[in-house]
Amino acid sequence: MDLNKQDEKNLLKSIYLLLLRKPFFTKAELMEKTGLDAGKSDDVLRQFTTSGMLERRNDDKYSLLPKGDSKLRVVLAGGVYDILHLGHLAVLAEAKTYGDVLVVVIATDTTVEILKGRRPVFPEEDRRALVESLKPVDAAILGYEDVGMGYEQVIDEVKPDIIALGYDQDSVARVVIELVEKKKLDVRIVRLSKFDREKYLSSSAIRQRFFQETN
Repeated sequence: MDLNKQDEKNLLKSIYLLLLRKPFFTKAELMEKTGLDAGKSDDVLRQFTTSGMLERRNDDKYSLLPKGDSKLRVVLAGGVYDILHLGHLAVLAEAKTYGDVLVVVIATDTTVEILKGRRPVFPEEDRRALVESLKPVDAAILGYEDVGMGYEQVIDEVKPDIIALGYDQDSVARVVIELVEKKKLDVRIVRLSKFDREKYLSSSAIRQRFFQETN
């Protein structure tokens, strides 16, 4: 099976997503994720293993090696995304321009309550699923139940090349910068553009308008 560079990158992207929060993947999972038949999946696994991009473990288990991982630029973004709106889409579309894969970490209900002093309108799994359905987003995962969305654990799992922070995420930025410096990570930190509040209402503004209209 001859692979051009784009095919190779797309397959590596699928493999990376299969391994998100998992130590290995199987041939069956690769087939389900990519739609490849058994023969072509065997060819891909053989080529990637031979070239040093994949490691084959016992039986039918594979993991991504640094050589394969280095061919992808992974972007990590995060937030609450309580009331999803066009501003969120604009910001995440910008985040995706920095890399090949965009992973978004969603604040848990507990984290939202700690940070904002109230429960979110939508529960965490609903918010995660909605964000993951957006076109720029390759995967959305729940954070951990601590302030700052457990960024140290998330960074260890996602292994981002770039962390994209919203213009208003100053508290998260301080945590992330401290972690990157402390662990001497080769991670680039970027700040995303401030969306036009006249064009895109924020979640807080939508929430406030809704409650004003219903009271």
